[in-house]
Amino acid sequence: METSDSNQDSPLIKMNGLSKVFYTEEVETHALSEIHLSIAPGEFVSIAGPSGCGKTTMLSILGLLDSPTGGEYLLDGEPVANLSASQRAKIRNQAIGFIFQAFNLIGDLTVYENVELPLTYRGMAGAERKERSQAALERVGMAHRMGHYPSQLSGGQQQRVAVARAIVGKPLILLADEPTGNLDSKNGNAVMDLMRELHDEGATICMVTHDPRYSAVADRAVHLFDGQVVDEKEAQQAAGV
Repeated sequence: METSDSNQDSPLIKMNGLSKVFYTEEVETHALSEIHLSIAPGEFVSIAGPSGCGKTTMLSILGLLDSPTGGEYLLDGEPVANLSASQRAKIRNQAIGFIFQAFNLIGDLTVYENVELPLTYRGMAGAERKERSQAALERVGMAHRMGHYPSQLSGGQQQRVAVARAIVGKPLILLADEPTGNLDSKNGNAVMDLMRELHDEGATICMVTHDPRYSAVADRAVHLFDGQVVDEKEAQQAAGV
């Protein structure tokens, strides 16, 4: 994983009093309220809480897929509030790796083409795209399936390909939204082992999960309730390990 050139003691992610309100007709829904959160380079943070507590909303804001209603979000020391749509898209492509519960692979592209696609958007030369894509697939143990299509893979294999796609661009941070949610326990454990290995190699990871076993893999667990941080502690302590 590539890391920021900035001071390693500085937070990679910092939220100051962040809020998010959704307006529908005459109803206000406060998805997030006064969130204060910092994530250091190389840290693995899990975000837990009941359904509807704001976990996915927070991850969407972290990944520049949504914008807060109030407060401040700094990514690698830079405020993101005034970024244009094209600037946000560029940062998503180059600095953020996404891992989704539903895998989100493109069905008519091969495994290799799915992993290569983010690099194509960068305008990267073909030789470098090939080298990076093959290395990412080897990293997740899927190089032998690079010519297959997603429909020819198991759920666990598809998620491994999704992880390869997330890390191929060497992002500053990996954002994972319930990465084991569609997997059985065996495949879920295998994906979490891979996440742990990536973290051990220096990856910064922020993961939404409802499973306390997987929260325990992280360095720190942040618990949300009704859009607020209600608890924050070392992950193994939070999981009762």
